[in-house]
Amino acid sequence: MKSIKYLLIGILLAFMVDSFTSCKKNESNPVEPDPTKPPETEVINDLEDDALKTIAAFKTGSVDEVKKIISESANAIYGSDLESAKPKFVSFADALKNKKLVAYSEMYAEYEINVEGKSYFVAFSKQNETGDWKLIRF
Repeated sequence: MKSIKYLLIGILLAFMVDSFTSCKKNESNPVEPDPTKPPETEVINDLEDDALKTIAAFKTGSVDEVKKIISESANAIYGSDLESAKPKFVSFADALKNKKLVAYSEMYAEYEINVEGKSYFVAFSKQNETGDWKLIRF
């Protein structure tokens, strides 16, 4: 009989602890983020502005214009190959128009683009000296 009494007291205590310490979802204090409102921040706005500049640079088909919107490290990596890639500049610019933001922080952002049914990722980095977002991987 005593063991049943202790069992019932234990269940009652467990129920009370759970009731008082659990988070409740309600309209004034939602537990989950509201998916209908995407975060509009200054970082995203600056990133989008510089992404538009990147699209415009590739649309020109000029290697010199493209070199202005890529980072110094990307220029060191891709610089010698840009001339041979000129025929693909316009299609790359078109793919960037339909980009999807995958991840971002204050200094780095990554987009997913689709070219001929295949997914690729391009990355931008904020340059400390100018504060501009430049293409670092494409």
